Amino acid sequence: MSYAMNRAIAAYRTAATTVAPPAAVTLLFDEVLNAIVLAAEDLRKKQYETALLRVARATGILRGLRQNVDMDINKSMGQQLIDMYTRNIFALNSAVTKPDAEERFATLAEGLLDLRNAWAEMTTLAPRNQQTLMKDIRNERIVAECF
Repeated sequence: MSYAMNRAIAAYRTAATTVAPPAAVTLLFDEVLNAIVLAAEDLRKKQYETALLRVARATGILRGLRQNVDMDINKSMGQQLIDMYTRNIFALNSAVTKPDAEERFATLAEGLLDLRNAWAEMTTLAPRNQQTLMKDIRNERIVAECF
């Protein structure tokens, strides 16, 4: 697990209800992205049940975000968000059972990362690095061991 993922998880868990809505949404997207990274790792280890649980966590968060879209503010944009959440939920659920799940996860994460970083721009949270995320999903990062 990367440093960014650990920070995102810690921030999400300690934020509780005192976080401004844009920051809360950003942290929820971090949780979705972290679940995708961990699901890819579980699939590499052939831990299929755990991978399914992680995808269920990610899709649960996306369902929660979808249910909280305020259609009264901008109906057209609200519908676009609902459609985007629905497509990503479906794509995550179907990707986990495919032989190229890792690449599908990477593609989905790339789009979700763009949205996450857009929300982060409204907060003091830093943008998340796409290259690092892709390397985490594909297990390409080399982490030096500390002795």
